[in-house]
Amino acid sequence: MTKLSIPILLGSCRIGRESLKVAKFILAELVKQNLINTELIDLGEYKLPMLEERLQDSSNPPENLLKFCSKLGQADGILLVTPEYKNGYPGVLKNALDYLEPKALKYKPIGICTVSSGGFGGLDCLAQLRLVCLALGALPIPDKLPVANVKELFDENGNLSDLKFKIRLESFINELVWYTEAMVNQKRCISL
Repeated sequence: MTKLSIPILLGSCRIGRESLKVAKFILAELVKQNLINTELIDLGEYKLPMLEERLQDSSNPPENLLKFCSKLGQADGILLVTPEYKNGYPGVLKNALDYLEPKALKYKPIGICTVSSGGFGGLDCLAQLRLVCLALGALPIPDKLPVANVKELFDENGNLSDLKFKIRLESFINELVWYTEAMVNQKRCISL
């Protein structure tokens, strides 16, 4: 069977972001899966310009923007890791997603992991992102992975302090893989 392509999209570029520790930990866990090809798509590295015109209307789009859109377009599913900022998600993530054409993520399962230094794990952010994903044609999976009190969950080197998180992550990944396999198989049946 062909490996599933499930990149991790890190939706923050803030200096000192704790969500990077979470994304790197999840990346290491996904790499262990034999059925998954993955990579970290870090918006902090892409430095996408503020949206002034739609990608399809641009005569000379930046190379990093084309690369970003292509990677998401080619993915079978996406695991989104983002912090919650003031009960919402970062503007850099909204800007990046707004570059995608309508229905650009049609039938792509999206696993959403929200990160917060507070006790609720970014649930307001999660609800908003599910709506945005649906508008792009994606399928946010029912399971969620809110990470509360992130500064207590990882040490300064990104080492996990609470092993219960690993159990929650495994269940979350299993559900994302299940939905991604189901959609890939369904697409194959339609194309036959």
